[in-house]
This record gives sequence, C-alpha cells and structure tokens, in this order.
Amino acid sequence: MAPKHPIDLSLLAETYEITPRRESEELTEWLSASYSLTDFEEKLLKDVFERTKDYINYFNEEELKIQLIAHIFYLAAIDLDGQIKVYYERPLSAVVGEFHLSVVADCLVATPMPFNKPRKPYFFLQESKKGKGDNKDLEAQMLMAMLIAQQKNQDGKPIYGSFIIGANWFFTTLIGTDYCLSQEFNAANYADLVQIVSLLRHLKTLILER
Repeated sequence: MAPKHPIDLSLLAETYEITPRRESEELTEWLSASYSLTDFEEKLLKDVFERTKDYINYFNEEELKIQLIAHIFYLAAIDLDGQIKVYYERPLSAVVGEFHLSVVADCLVATPMPFNKPRKPYFFLQESKKGKGDNKDLEAQMLMAMLIAQQKNQDGKPIYGSFIIGANWFFTTLIGTDYCLSQEFNAANYADLVQIVSLLRHLKTLILER
C-alpha cells in the first residue's frame, strides 16, 4: 500500500504524526558547530564563493551540485575510511507503518558496506534551483528519507537532514516524531557559507559519537 502522489509535507506529518518543534537540543548543538579553516581551505572556499555568489540562484540542479555542493562536501571532509562516507543519487525504500516509502536521495552520509554501498544512513540532503509549491517538495522528500532511515536503523538515534533551494540551506533533525527546522543559511553570503561547511563537517563527530 502506498500513499498518494505527489507526496507533500503535510501528508507525511499527518500520516506519521510528526510534531514540528521550534528548537531541539540536538539541532542547537549542531548549529553551534564551529571549525577553523586552514589557509588552503579558506583560499578554496573563497574561490568557490566568488565564482558562484552571483549565479547561485540561476544554476540548474546539476550546476548547483557540481559548482557548489561538491566543493562544500570536499571541504567538510566527512569521509572516514571504513566508517563514514558521502553518497550521491542513492535510492532508499522501506515499509514505514502502513506504507511503502521510496525516494532518491540527492546526497546522503552513511556508514559504508563493501563495494560502495551505504549501510546505515544518518544524514540526507535534497537540492533544487526551484522553490516550494510544485510537484517536487524538497522538504517532504528529505523528511521521507529520514523516516526511511529511522526504520532501517532501528536505533532511536537522531537523523539529520538538509534541503537547499537555490542559495538557501536549511538544516533539520528528526528524533522520534519530533521534527525541528533551522533558520536559513545563505550560501551567497560568505559567513553563512563558512558555517555551512562547519555544520557538515560536524556530522562526522555526531555520527562517531552514536
């Protein structure tokens, strides 16, 4: 049995009794992450910033991924051999409650299996040049992936997420049925871009501490 399509945030929240929260201890801790960049990292990030800041809201999805997101994840340095890995364009599915949910994650961070397959997913990112309101609700897709991860992991631990609309990044946590959303971070603002790198880099610590 599958829910009607297109899926949207309200339908997911109603079906799985998701409770929106203004804040959570887990999200507050994550948003407070701060890391210093090396001279090399700062030079690279400034170069990426200068090349993308005027065009970021006009990129298509592939341009956004190649021109910006891939560089940010490189600087975040999340991968840890045999323990943590970043994956792109991976399908996920599971029966959650009464429904079979499936989604393709634009990006996810997970513990790895041999031959480059994700085992336990902990973070999801969905991105688009478009805003909400059409048949691709990024926040709903991200939340669906988080619900699938909860079902697969079965460990009661927080699931982390992010969705990107043009220059704007939002970060989220899902603990049980409690869902919390951050303020936006604007990647066309250099200070925000540095913080985005810090937040993604901190995922390594959050996953290793589980």
